Amino acid sequence: MQDTYVDAFRNLHQFKQQADIKTWLIRIMLNNCYKKKQRFSYKNELAQDNINENVLPMFNNADSDTYRQVYNRELGKVIEQAVERIPEKYRLVFSLREINGLNVSETATVLDISEINVKVRLNRAKAILRKELEKSYELNRY
Repeated sequence: MQDTYVDAFRNLHQFKQQADIKTWLIRIMLNNCYKKKQRFSYKNELAQDNINENVLPMFNNADSDTYRQVYNRELGKVIEQAVERIPEKYRLVFSLREINGLNVSETATVLDISEINVKVRLNRAKAILRKELEKSYELNRY
């Protein structure tokens, strides 16, 4: 987010007010994400030999509801993995609409697609996500 705001400030003179400032910022953020995805792809990874021994244990707070924390963490992982398996064009629409709270027209502007296409992709993303979650729970049941 910080990179997005810095880039937006540096390029404020290029903002033509044809779209809402929010959609312009999100477009900058998406472009930054695409750049980072390419820069940090698996091809550029280096093997790390050092292991951090100072990591706190998962169950370090005896007063907390450990079961609920573990359950929520596992549920979060399952949902995150299911969302990652959605094709990118559907995942982007799902993320912008359901996670970031953009409306249909803002999402259409950011992704440069029609509003109808946004609605179709969101419905398909939800259907794919539902199937992926059902698969995950079927595998974990046995």
